[in-house]
Amino acid sequence: MLIAALALSLVPLVVDQDVKSLQLASPATVAEIDSGKLKGEPTQLAWSPDGTSLVLQTSERDRYGMVKSPRYFLMSAADGKTEPVKDAPAWLAEYWAWKAHKSAPGAGSFEIDITSEEKTVTATAAPMGGSLARGGTADPGQGTSVEDATMRAQQMQKQHVITLRLKNEIVGQFINQQFLPGYTFGWAPRGAVIAYGNEQGHLALMDQKGSKREVEGTKAVLLPAWSPDGTKIAYLQHTGKKKYELCILPVTE
Repeated sequence: MLIAALALSLVPLVVDQDVKSLQLASPATVAEIDSGKLKGEPTQLAWSPDGTSLVLQTSERDRYGMVKSPRYFLMSAADGKTEPVKDAPAWLAEYWAWKAHKSAPGAGSFEIDITSEEKTVTATAAPMGGSLARGGTADPGQGTSVEDATMRAQQMQKQHVITLRLKNEIVGQFINQQFLPGYTFGWAPRGAVIAYGNEQGHLALMDQKGSKREVEGTKAVLLPAWSPDGTKIAYLQHTGKKKYELCILPVTE
């Protein structure tokens, strides 16, 4: 009985949270990040157990879109002061295990569906009028020219697309790149709530009932990460080539 009680005490307490009841303060920009100086693009963002700092992982990509050569930086949650560290902090793996899991902590039924498919797309559209307008040779029955048909065939490309969906909402998509769990989303430590970058690039929240809430003024969001006590969401905003902002959004119930 004692063992059973202890086991139950270790299971996260899950409250059926309603995102519409959450109080969201205005996000604060804590730091500006130049990934060129950090030698790699951001690939992980995680909170320390005491909530006073974050660790940022940057990585390079090879020609296949796979990440390599990870580097780690410790950042103050108060002022964004950044310093490199030799190795990943010991607590990073445990944090990432629940933050980037397929399902919400303690709520396995609230789970992301992951699909992988090959798509054929046109790299660029042919200009209006095409070569027929310039005297090209007609392609019978195609309403175009032989030259246009050949060009469009050459422009068709295969893309490997990995899509993450939660209650029919896209919470992440990777095109010809390595799938990185937690790159586009982050679970709250309790309450079965997810923070993610939606299709418009805004920071959004969703609860277990499927209710959604978009955070105004956010754009090009990636790596949303809840603090261990659930009172803050840190995330990056892509503001330009190799330029990012570290932002923190206070959250109260």
